[in-house]
Amino acid sequence: MSFRDDLDRQRAQIMRAVRQAGNDWAEAMRAHKLAPPDAGFAGRLRALAEAAGREQVAWEHAHAAGLMWRPIPGAEQAEPPYELRPGTGRRGPDDLWTRFDQTVAALNRAITGSDAATVADAFGDLSEAAGTLADAVAADDQAAARAASRTAA
Repeated sequence: MSFRDDLDRQRAQIMRAVRQAGNDWAEAMRAHKLAPPDAGFAGRLRALAEAAGREQVAWEHAHAAGLMWRPIPGAEQAEPPYELRPGTGRRGPDDLWTRFDQTVAALNRAITGSDAATVADAFGDLSEAAGTLADAVAADDQAAARAASRTAA
C-alpha cells in the first residue's frame, strides 16, 4: 500500500467520523426542537454536550488531515431550538446560560468560515458549556424531586 493510498484511506475514515458526528449533532438538536417541557431537559442538554464533543474530535481530525469546514453563510443569525433560547423559561443558573449563549454565538460565527480547527474549538467550548449546564439542571431536578418526596411523605 502506498503512502497516498494510506492517506486516502485515512481521509475517508475521517470523513465518515465527520458525517457521523454531524448526524449525532443533528439528532441532538432535533431532540430540543421537538421537546415538551419535561424532566428530560437535563438529558437533552447532556446529549447536546456529547454530540458537540464528538463534533470537536471529528473536526480536529479533519483539520489534522488538511480538510476544511464548508462555510454556512448567514449562520451568525441562527438561533438554537426554542427551549434553549433566552427568555423562554430555561431552567438552570443564569451564569451558565450566559456562557452557553456565548458559546452558541461563537459556534455560529465559526461555522461561517472554513477553518476546521476554529470550528472544532467552538464545538469543544459548546460541549463544555452544555455539559456544565446539564449537570446543574440535573442537580436542580434531583433536589426538587427530593423536596417533593419529603412533602408527599
